[in-house]
Amino acid sequence: MKTIAPNGKGGVAMREAPMPELFPRSALCRMTHSLISAGTEKGIIQSCKGKSAAFLKKNNIRLGYLGAGIVEKTMGKVSAQKGARVAFYGAPYVTHSEYVVVPEKLLYPLPEGVPSEWGAFMGIAAIAMHGFRKGQVSLGEICLISGAGIIGNLCAQLAMLSGCRVVLCDYERSRLETFKKCAPAEGDFVCSSPDDAEKALNRFDAAIGADAVLLCMGASSARPMAQAVKLVRPGGRIVIVGTLDIQIPREDFFMKEAEVTISRAAGPGRYDLSYEKDGRDYPMQYIRWTEGRNAAESLRLIGAGKLQVEPLLSHIYPIGKFQTAYDDILKGKPEMGYILDWSHR
Repeated sequence: MKTIAPNGKGGVAMREAPMPELFPRSALCRMTHSLISAGTEKGIIQSCKGKSAAFLKKNNIRLGYLGAGIVEKTMGKVSAQKGARVAFYGAPYVTHSEYVVVPEKLLYPLPEGVPSEWGAFMGIAAIAMHGFRKGQVSLGEICLISGAGIIGNLCAQLAMLSGCRVVLCDYERSRLETFKKCAPAEGDFVCSSPDDAEKALNRFDAAIGADAVLLCMGASSARPMAQAVKLVRPGGRIVIVGTLDIQIPREDFFMKEAEVTISRAAGPGRYDLSYEKDGRDYPMQYIRWTEGRNAAESLRLIGAGKLQVEPLLSHIYPIGKFQTAYDDILKGKPEMGYILDWSHR
């Protein structure tokens, strides 16, 4: 089968790979659409630069972790049966490949009327949901979200669904305009440049600061964290959802007595083989929102039209033009969601 992998030269290539093997409580799925996670995949491509083809093959380094498709075959107890349209998430099970074998905990039926290209957003929506939950914001509170890429956009939508007032910041004006297409027309939100974040907060009479700050960008500078400490209220919460340089100004942090935490992927269960591969769930009494429950809830909200992903679709490329998609991403174009359409092989 075909799969997309780094080429060791700062780019990508289509490789031949063996068909994945089923294991108990898993499903073999034919990919119809996969979503490129631009920041994560760009980082993998750059980290593989200079690596030999033998190294890349031996370590089975592939790209992607978000997709949707059709169940072809199952093994053991799996709720989705042959022919079902499903969304799935999570490496190493899900990659940009013709076929993937996905454990039941990472595989969810698409609601009626939801296109596969929307379903491919399920995993990244679950990541945004877990980051938002870590902020512990509630009705009426003010949530400052720095970074208006896909995850920041979805975090902002979730904050508004929860009754929060939202300040969304990004230097790319096009991303802020995309959020306006997703948000309710009468929504309680302000979009601004990070340089004007403090003024934006004051529009909500929030002189004391934001109840929570979600850092949803990739940055090599310590500035986003310094600004978060400055703008969070005393006793507020800062959540690192993206990838950035963590340098906390001690004196400012001390005076705020704020909490800082980091969110890991889509929630509890991620990277736990007993949960993901063996299917051992965590008791809801103790862990209400696992990565699987976040994924299922994200898909429900997408199906209900409450979480908007269509405006995040910048481009849909037939798989034969995958190089064009990655060329755009590696050039740093500010568009949002790049979907690979595997149904046009």
